[in-house]
Amino acid sequence: MARLVDGKSTEEVGRYLQGLRYPVLKEDVVHTARRNGAPDEVVASLEKIPVTEFKSEDELFQAYGVIA
Repeated sequence: MARLVDGKSTEEVGRYLQGLRYPVLKEDVVHTARRNGAPDEVVASLEKIPVTEFKSEDELFQAYGVIA
């Protein structure tokens, strides 16, 4: 289980991203997270990602900021 820059796990954030189909636009990621009840800090982190399209969940988490 990887940790993200905000201290949350990829599994925790991934729960808020259920239903996404890749490739996906950032605006759809943010919308899905809100719809799935993501806390404001997760939504804010997603909104700050400079990438606008993701080909996979791994690419999304890399942009979010995975801590090795």
